Amino acid sequence: MTLTACGSTEDAFENDGFVADDVVPAEVDLADPAANELMIPPLLEPAQDGVARFDLSLGESSHDFGSGVPAETISYNNQSILGPTLLWRSGSDVEISVTNDLDEGTTAHWHGADVPAEDDGGPHSRIGPGQTWVADFEVIQSAATLWYHPHMMGTSAEQVFHGAAGMIIVEDDNPAAAGLPSTYGVDDIPVILQDREFTADGQLSFEIDNDDDGDQNPDLTVNGTIDPYTTVPAGPVRLRLLNGSQARVYELSVDNGMMVKIASDGGYLPSPVELETITMGPGDRAEIIVDTSTGPVALLDDDFGRVLQLRPDISLPTAEFPPNQLAGIEVIDAEEIDSDRTFVMDEVGNGWGINGDQMDMGRIDETVRFGDTERWTITVEDGIHTFHVHQTQFQILSINGEPPPPEHAGWEDTVLVTEDREVVIAARFDGYTSPDIPYMFHCHILDHEDLGMMGQFQVLDGP
Repeated sequence: MTLTACGSTEDAFENDGFVADDVVPAEVDLADPAANELMIPPLLEPAQDGVARFDLSLGESSHDFGSGVPAETISYNNQSILGPTLLWRSGSDVEISVTNDLDEGTTAHWHGADVPAEDDGGPHSRIGPGQTWVADFEVIQSAATLWYHPHMMGTSAEQVFHGAAGMIIVEDDNPAAAGLPSTYGVDDIPVILQDREFTADGQLSFEIDNDDDGDQNPDLTVNGTIDPYTTVPAGPVRLRLLNGSQARVYELSVDNGMMVKIASDGGYLPSPVELETITMGPGDRAEIIVDTSTGPVALLDDDFGRVLQLRPDISLPTAEFPPNQLAGIEVIDAEEIDSDRTFVMDEVGNGWGINGDQMDMGRIDETVRFGDTERWTITVEDGIHTFHVHQTQFQILSINGEPPPPEHAGWEDTVLVTEDREVVIAARFDGYTSPDIPYMFHCHILDHEDLGMMGQFQVLDGP
């Protein structure tokens, strides 16, 4: 296996410290064994009759985070927290029924999915209490790790914080990936990172924070588990990392062995990249391979210490390490660009906004011509932000005027932007038009999103 070696994603991004001054993370002592077996969300494979059908219901539940006292949560399909992992296949027709069993409105957004606007699950697709909403679409993208979560105006952060989120795995026929670890829950592990805070009696304590970096919480949960371990084969193990946190940025590393990134938000990288650290903002996904053939391996975070302990079992069959080439990616060339836009993320009024405006569901902020390729420059006046675009995947053209490092050479839908980190991206808008319901672009620090840092765009036919 030939790797592109990079010291760290910090080569392109300086960690200025992402923990609020008054928050002290509960750091795990690496000398102590991990305390709790990692909860693995069940894999929900579709009912097949020519269409891949899924049924989801979002309702009240409870989950014991380790205190012995069940905390009130919300979840999908009567789980104690989170939702099942959905398995999609590229090229298949999908139908997903989502029933709202809460006493408040919600939506179901398929984050990272290239779907028609009416199926995207943004704030215009409200599901009232007791109602069922159906999304049906063709899966038109390659293998990737996506996720789903509510996208209600003003309550996205609170609903996700209380447990409303789940992973999506898209599979395809890429022969280069055929030998990679792919047995779900065995050597292909979902790792949903969410920081939380608890009251003295063990209940979840939610706040929305108007600060630059949003609400930072002192306790780390992985798939709803505090200080987790899981048993894996003694060899290559695939971790599907998802930052499902309200606002926190993670700086991840591995304590005993290499960390090889094979995929970003939108799917496989051209080639595997060996890293010392990986930076993940809210909404980001990354797939990495770690090697447990020489003993236990711990995934670490700069603030929390150990995130997850992997305990190898030599009796389990092992997969292969990544091949030298993973996917062919058609690079967007400057000559392909049809239009340029600039997005400035900053404080607006008592909240946050983009280009001086806070979110207004009655206003279309940008109109994109169907089939065009656009270049967007994203800058920040104040705060830490992650810029997320619905409907499309984009390529990062530059970070502070320099080409992106190899670990950012693939497709993305969410990117970290700060006062010291200007990012230029390019995207092709050739999937769907949206004449009736707009798509969103917004900060994925959910506090900022709920406080106005979101805009709307339509993709339309015509000159």
